[in-house]
Amino acid sequence: MKEKIKAMVKCRIFSGIPEEDIESMLRYLKPKIKKYKKGSHIINIGDVITDVIVILEGGVQLVKEDLLGARSLIAHYGAGESLFETSASVKTKGYFGCYVTCNSLIMSIPFENIMRVPRSLKLFNAQIVKNLISILAEKSLSIYMQLEHASRHDIRKKLLSYLIFQKEKAGTDEFVIPLSKTDLADFLFINRSAMTRELASMKKDNIISFKGRKFTIKKTN
Repeated sequence: MKEKIKAMVKCRIFSGIPEEDIESMLRYLKPKIKKYKKGSHIINIGDVITDVIVILEGGVQLVKEDLLGARSLIAHYGAGESLFETSASVKTKGYFGCYVTCNSLIMSIPFENIMRVPRSLKLFNAQIVKNLISILAEKSLSIYMQLEHASRHDIRKKLLSYLIFQKEKAGTDEFVIPLSKTDLADFLFINRSAMTRELASMKKDNIISFKGRKFTIKKTN
């Protein structure tokens, strides 16, 4: 359990809370910690969501599939991040499938338990709520940016919008994107083959260089 608590210290939802106090809070939060194999679903479309999901190890994606099997990547999360904060607070049904992208260690915390802690831990509970507000604000920005990228009129502009954002986020000319090519195409709502051709064309035009997930933007016009 000590190793799991050390992983929790690195999670955004527990930011600002000492390790020993996290251990005390767990008695009241009553989380479930479970290992998932790559490709396993955590939440299926239509499931009622009551828990905040925290990724201790691994990665998670939210995916929407229509009746024809078309797949759209809604969001991706890595170790230390959380999801379903809003859905768990109002117990809504899941609109997206949620599955792990690699072998992962996932913690589920009943939202109602976050709101029910003893007076002695109210200070740290307030810190969790503050952290949740910060996380939700960042997610709102992330959704806005995804729409900003996807709303561009052609594939090259969609890709440049996304890559420039990743460059600015990294603060360096050379950066690594968090998505595979397939996931990037799903995230930007474009055909993977068409995207691959456009990336090759952009490389030929000396706009970008890349190898795997590592990119460099050489010019933007």
